[in-house]
Amino acid sequence: MRELVLVRHGETVGQSSIRLYGATDVALAPEGEAQVRAAGRALAGQRFDAVFTSPLRRAHRSAELVLAAIEHPKIEIEIVEAFREIDFGAWEGWTWAEVKARDPEGHARWTEAAPGFRFPDGEAREAFIARVQASVGPSIEARFSAGATRILAVVHKGVIRATAARLLGLPFAELELELPLGALLRLRGDAEGWTLS
Repeated sequence: MRELVLVRHGETVGQSSIRLYGATDVALAPEGEAQVRAAGRALAGQRFDAVFTSPLRRAHRSAELVLAAIEHPKIEIEIVEAFREIDFGAWEGWTWAEVKARDPEGHARWTEAAPGFRFPDGEAREAFIARVQASVGPSIEARFSAGATRILAVVHKGVIRATAARLLGLPFAELELELPLGALLRLRGDAEGWTLS
């Protein structure tokens, strides 16, 4: 049995809970540090064969705090460049209310969930999903193939959804997940495939 534990980073300076910080490299806030320590406590006693994170400091610092909370033996935290959150472009740092007020046409296109939607001056939704899912093979799946039984990935909400969708064999749009900041999600895999635990 293989297990993948996906943890969403904690709250940031500037409030990731309400603001669109995708490509912006914002730091964890004290509240976010507490959130990921709590996630770590929920993993007490568990040991991981590999730990992955994004290059953004909110995710990397969250990984450090999760490992510290469970007093994990020293292990390298491996950065996967493609595990960055989506780039919201001109909307970076805005709330959804600000997007609707400042760019009503763009907001309308976003709400239609058109497959080819691209954030203004940012990343296309499909390109983001493809980027993340293409990186799951050479990182997470490769490590399981090499004998790992439990892996931790501390990343971003969109990255968690894209990763889980790939492993579960579901379209990204069909996988709705409640993932508050500091939340964790477990997937278990065997010869039959992957399931949400």
